[in-house]
Amino acid sequence: MSALDGITPLTELEAINVILATSTQAPISTLDDVEVTDASLARNTLRATLIEVQTQGLSFNNETGYIISPDQNGFIILPRNTLKVDTDGDDADTNAVQRGTKLYNKDTHSFVWDKPVSLDIVLAFAFDELPPIVANYCVIRAARKYQDQYFGDSQVHSYTEQDELIAQAAMLEAELDTNDPNMLTDSTFMQGLLART
Repeated sequence: MSALDGITPLTELEAINVILATSTQAPISTLDDVEVTDASLARNTLRATLIEVQTQGLSFNNETGYIISPDQNGFIILPRNTLKVDTDGDDADTNAVQRGTKLYNKDTHSFVWDKPVSLDIVLAFAFDELPPIVANYCVIRAARKYQDQYFGDSQVHSYTEQDELIAQAAMLEAELDTNDPNMLTDSTFMQGLLART
């Protein structure tokens, strides 16, 4: 049995307590305690940061070739946790945007679709569903934002800008490891050239 066997990723409650601790606020014992103003502000800051970071579209929350069929009314209903969407594959030339939870066709000026659509879709996930390296970056970024927004003294940051940059670099390095990018096959230019052959 390793000494690390008991180590688990942070929970949302622990993350909120980390944020509160950066400004010497008392920890909470349950997420039901978020009626306490400081805890509520910390939770809101964390959730806003989760959306901000995940909107980038990272390997864990970005799906390509995600096919959605129209419902009985012809509407393409997007998952409620959709952050960003674009058409891809055979539908890449279709000019579509997200409006609320529906996909809108800007070419036909309509919400009505007559066939399934292939999408590149970015989805939001709850804190507890994030990869630990992404969660760590979100906590550090949220803690710095919380201190800046509600306390304003950059001299008393528990986390420095360098801490945030290190966490971001670790997250992006993990992203590269996961994606296995290939300059020769992944670029739009090269895909266009390969399609001609």
